[in-house]
Amino acid sequence: MNRLLLALIVILLLPFGSAKAQVKNGDFQKLFDWYAMERFDKCAYKAESYTRKDKYRRSPEPYLYLALCLYQGQQNPEEWEFINDFRDPVKDALKYAYKFRKYDKEGILYEENRTSLDKIREIALERALFYYNDNNYYKAASEFKRIMKVVPDDANIIFITGVSTIMAKNVGEGERLVNQALDSLRLYKDENRFVEDKVTHDALIKAFVSYTDYLSNNGRLDDALSIITLGRKLVPDNLKLKAQYKKLYALAPDEE
Repeated sequence: MNRLLLALIVILLLPFGSAKAQVKNGDFQKLFDWYAMERFDKCAYKAESYTRKDKYRRSPEPYLYLALCLYQGQQNPEEWEFINDFRDPVKDALKYAYKFRKYDKEGILYEENRTSLDKIREIALERALFYYNDNNYYKAASEFKRIMKVVPDDANIIFITGVSTIMAKNVGEGERLVNQALDSLRLYKDENRFVEDKVTHDALIKAFVSYTDYLSNNGRLDDALSIITLGRKLVPDNLKLKAQYKKLYALAPDEE
């Protein structure tokens, strides 16, 4: 079976480059060829047709190609008319990326195409952050939850989603997600294996600030101090976290 060596296709980093790699004799050779030739319309329509066939509807490859083609079409809508057939290309790209993850049981294809899929996650994050920065927390939480389905083990995304959900007045679910993420982030800190993710980094910093403000404003200053201290240990040089740390500790009563 074609294992989609799309890691060799750097089109998503240079959106309209060309791919020289060839993968032969796979069930999805046509999809590979059309994607490599930048025929994203043909690739998307053919991939969608595979998802309706019993033989292929649980294969991860068609969903991966659909997600990648929708990303490409959304980036350059004036050049790819097929994108007009999709009501919300970013939302649909995430939907197909989620289905791809669901059927990619061993995760091999995901690891091979992680950089490409991160591009979808990045543009989805931009939209979620637009709502978040506009204080439209309900829509922000909805957008973040779609992203979280694609990367369910990403502690950064879980934390950001949880904070957005709390701000959207769904405190119970939001606190559950935040606590789940904090368990992972504390473990990363203890084992010295936290790595800054350029895709989610700014949103993570904002979530630390927003959440500790929320805790402080709701009479939970000790919790806020504990969590902002964690944030500073994870990202010690961040100026926003430093400022938040100083602000919160200034509120703490002096010990006698």
